[in-house]
Amino acid sequence: MILSEAIRDPVHGLIRLEREDLPLLDGAPVQRLRSISQLGLTDRVYPGARHSRFEHALGTLEVATRMLEEMRGRLGLDRLLAPLGLVADERQWVRLLRIARHVALLHDLGHAPFSHVTEQLLPRGGHEEMTCALLEDPQVVRPMEIRGDDLYPSVVRVLDPADRQLPADLRFIRSLVCGRFGADRMDYLLRDSQGLGVQYGQFDLPRILHTLQPMETADGVRLGIERGGVLAAEGMQWARFSMFTQVYFHHTRRILDRHLLDFLRAVIPLGRYPDSPDEYQRWDDPRIHGLLQQAVRDRGAPGHLDACRILHRKHHRATDEIIEGESVEEVVRWLDERVEHLRDSDPSLDPMADVVAPPPDLAASAELPVDDGDRGIRPLGEISALVGRLRVKPHGRIYCARSRSGMAHTEK
Repeated sequence: MILSEAIRDPVHGLIRLEREDLPLLDGAPVQRLRSISQLGLTDRVYPGARHSRFEHALGTLEVATRMLEEMRGRLGLDRLLAPLGLVADERQWVRLLRIARHVALLHDLGHAPFSHVTEQLLPRGGHEEMTCALLEDPQVVRPMEIRGDDLYPSVVRVLDPADRQLPADLRFIRSLVCGRFGADRMDYLLRDSQGLGVQYGQFDLPRILHTLQPMETADGVRLGIERGGVLAAEGMQWARFSMFTQVYFHHTRRILDRHLLDFLRAVIPLGRYPDSPDEYQRWDDPRIHGLLQQAVRDRGAPGHLDACRILHRKHHRATDEIIEGESVEEVVRWLDERVEHLRDSDPSLDPMADVVAPPPDLAASAELPVDDGDRGIRPLGEISALVGRLRVKPHGRIYCARSRSGMAHTEK
């Protein structure tokens, strides 16, 4: 396998490609990712957050490649491939690497415009289900089928979240690319951190790469680390915790997300993206920006007010009060009471509540298998003083603006 082409990248230096990768890369489904922002409207808070899902897909491909290359160089083919049920020869190595690289490149194919912000407008499931639908596009199928072997069906199986019966090699690839310490997460933390100009998402990637290895667990063969990588793994988990609390949950970003969702529900037919993969691919960030600009110019257009809130920065403003609770339901109840009180006390106000639920898998990284020498393979949470103990409590804010009737009264 000859990685003969290279693309400059600000995060990883170079992203290496095979010449045969280019037809897939140049196809419309992958090129669409150039027009899908990685972080939605975060550039309204951090102006440098302009990177796309295309850049992230390439970065994930490069990180996945380095992970496997590092394991081969340190462990040798036999120790890398034997636990996966593969014969230790060059052909099996090339097959494994090629599948992992294509999974990495295509793992975000189905993302909606502005990425996670508008994912709830998908017609069914999340972006993973739409990714599976887009994998059937001829511009995806043909370039992979030409490569031979079982490349295309293997990639489809790894990326199908409903497939729970993967053989050991494909299960390992899924954990290597999409797992809690996988290439996807490694790239987006570093890329988001650099794009935003913050240090929160930085961690010691070279050290983690140097300690990776396949490990047999109760759930089958998964990606794990040697004991020497524990500190670096803690650093990566802290980086993700920090990015959530300081960036992904930033109060201004969250209210802009809310306005964007309200706008799209008003202007998209039936308030959701089309079910047809061909029609869905016509939706991207530039199309929605065009709809926002049209709505701003027409006071009678559906979504006009939300378009002005986004493009003219007339969004609702957060109050100083942050309400925390032991559960999301408790926070919702308190916020609803607060919103009702504000409306009763000042009818001209238009209060909105926003509830922040903890990331569902923030503590799940504690399950990463660690080779602890004579003590055997243990979950990271039993070894680390940090991982598995970070918590984001359910919390929420009230955002306020004058209602349209209130603004009209003020203008008079």
